[in-house]
Amino acid sequence: MGDVAGCVWDDVADPRDMFQSRAWLRALERSGDAALMYLIARRPGHPRILGALPLYDSLPSRGDYLYWPELHFQDLLHAAGPPGGRLGLVAGSRAGFSTRLIVDRALPSSTRTAVLRALREAACAVAAERGLPYTFFLFLDASAWTDLAPVAGDGDHHRLASVAQTELELPGEGFEDYLATLPRNTRTSVRREVGVFAKECATETVPLREAIATIAPMIVNVRARHGMAYSVDAVTRRLSAYASALGDAASTAVLCRAQGRVVGTGVMCRWHDRLYVTDFGRLDDEAPDPFVYFNAAIYEPIKHAYATGLSSVVTGAGAELGKARRGSAVLPLVHLAWAAAGDRPDRRIDTAPAETRRKHWRELRSSHPRYFDSVWDGLL
Repeated sequence: MGDVAGCVWDDVADPRDMFQSRAWLRALERSGDAALMYLIARRPGHPRILGALPLYDSLPSRGDYLYWPELHFQDLLHAAGPPGGRLGLVAGSRAGFSTRLIVDRALPSSTRTAVLRALREAACAVAAERGLPYTFFLFLDASAWTDLAPVAGDGDHHRLASVAQTELELPGEGFEDYLATLPRNTRTSVRREVGVFAKECATETVPLREAIATIAPMIVNVRARHGMAYSVDAVTRRLSAYASALGDAASTAVLCRAQGRVVGTGVMCRWHDRLYVTDFGRLDDEAPDPFVYFNAAIYEPIKHAYATGLSSVVTGAGAELGKARRGSAVLPLVHLAWAAAGDRPDRRIDTAPAETRRKHWRELRSSHPRYFDSVWDGLL
């Protein structure tokens, strides 16, 4: 990233997206999780960037579930049998939230499609040169996979539903204004969850940098309970990148203490007028849980966002229905896998895992239609 002029990068990066920012990408370089390379699209002879695509080398030994495509595309892994169990390169974001494409939004749609096609073809060529059969775009948000749809129209890819993203727009001026937007029964439940938590836990918000050693194992505990193979080192590197990119004022951790010890935590990263809740952790000792999750991952961040004048809280992936009941919008994410070097994917590969995920979201949407708006139509 040091080879790209700051003003040139800022012209194309979305200023509201922390994970496209120069600060975040430089922090990944310092943490050792830097992009293998950046693909840059320009008009010949012009310095302005039309689009950019970071490419990451995904190594299974790193133990980071979010960026290990082999765990999302297990059916491809069994069919392709690539060397070392590796399927390909990861293109785009290293956020684990959602991937918003780095492309000049002022371009006409036809030009934007041409830029994205060129970047995708270049990424596939790099994967082929490295002997890898696929290029992956993981956690694409609705805007990104809509932009890629014209590029993906020739049947050379696999697509499957991912987890969903959740985001809460904050109404009014404080926590009571937030509560007032909830249905009566939910509002009563939230008041109870906040009250029980307050009786048993004390909270403290500290700079993330000071808490990493304490909270990284707690985050690993939570991920392991959900079958996600994280390592403490992988989580520590990512939390260190947040702290390095944002500084102490904008990268914080809420610590939940009960009987003198930290029993839960939520990681909060502020970028412009948005607060990202990037991680939740808790002790893995079967202790009674006075609603630590909802407070550390939702209510305390909402209070923090109001106190610091922010407009929205990105409540993250996972537990989507519980977050929707508490006011968050549920936004779809998808994974795409492109066969490298123009190869046609093997359509005999079992599609049951992908169909199972679509069925899951169809059933949830059918049962709770008010939580899922029309943006889901293109996925389901």
